Amino acid sequence: MFKPSRLSLAVAISLAPGLNWAAGDEQPEMLEPMEIIGDASAAQTLPGSGYVVGEQQMKTEVETDINQVLKTVPGVYVREEEGLGLRPNIGIRGATAERSSNVTLMEDGILIAPAPYSNPAAYYFPTLKRMSSLEVLKGAPLLRYGPQTTGGVINLISTPIPDQRQGYIESVTNDRGSTDVHVTYGDTAGDWGYLLETVQRSAKGFKEIDRSNRDTGFDIEDYVGKLRWQGERQS
Repeated sequence: MFKPSRLSLAVAISLAPGLNWAAGDEQPEMLEPMEIIGDASAAQTLPGSGYVVGEQQMKTEVETDINQVLKTVPGVYVREEEGLGLRPNIGIRGATAERSSNVTLMEDGILIAPAPYSNPAAYYFPTLKRMSSLEVLKGAPLLRYGPQTTGGVINLISTPIPDQRQGYIESVTNDRGSTDVHVTYGDTAGDWGYLLETVQRSAKGFKEIDRSNRDTGFDIEDYVGKLRWQGERQS
């Protein structure tokens, strides 16, 4: 069995203060933040390829149908399924569009798929009516979040929390029996902010089913609540 001598103990004790000083002087490593484009001008500085569909363009296109919006983005291929944009099939740069399984879908920078690594197929897609803009990212340097690094990323930006108290109500109907209702209300007081939002959509569909009293329409009730706390920044 090894027994430390007085000399080895003295050397260890003399080196200990130096080791503590070196550890205390070491600067903490700062991790890179998640990169969000934000606007069209910032997209030009990305190492890959990026495209932003802003709020005004969303309103110009069919803002309830993600397929119509993405058709304006270069390099993005969409395959229609039910004609309403509820279950989009999205492909980027030649990747298969089947259930958008080769595209990383995100909402406010958070993965949408419940199991993106084991089952990346998109069987759920957020209500586009709640979105204020969307970002499309293409290129390996940008695909750092999620399992799909060969296709691209579509990041949906939801309605932001307002800086002051405000509300919004929109109701749209047509002669085909479709109804869209969008209501938001939010406020910011000090470090706290909140937003309450709902989207109610219904439609009878484009055709009738033989020998059935059911139609090919849909009913959507979407409720969202956001709470934000913004503390003092530490220098």
